[in-house]
Amino acid sequence: MKKTILLTVALCLGTFISVQAQDEAFKEDALKLTKMSSGAVEANMSQVYTMIPEDNLEAFKKELKPVMEDFYVKLAEKSMEYYSHDEIKKLLDFYNSDIGQKNLEVQEKMTKETMGMAQELNMKLMPLIQKYSK
Repeated sequence: MKKTILLTVALCLGTFISVQAQDEAFKEDALKLTKMSSGAVEANMSQVYTMIPEDNLEAFKKELKPVMEDFYVKLAEKSMEYYSHDEIKKLLDFYNSDIGQKNLEVQEKMTKETMGMAQELNMKLMPLIQKYSK
């Protein structure tokens, strides 16, 4: 009887540890994917950097780092709600490929280049929105 109970406890504990390790690997991969595909966030930050005086920029970046790390963790957790671990691994494989690397590079450039276009669109939409929101 004791052996059966010990065996059952050992199996449950082993399963728990295995699942926990899988969850950690999933979180790590989701975080890698989030950081790898964060070009739009980085493009927005480059715009923010222009608002900070040059002599304060390094201090700003230092304080910003933990804030951004927390943001990336939250984004990674959100991506885990929509993608399986296997899907995230496939996305990582894609982003590590030549075309995936080009996609990341182009995405960041396009985001920077189209920010002005988006602001322009917002300016054009505001009168229309105001007209119909009354």
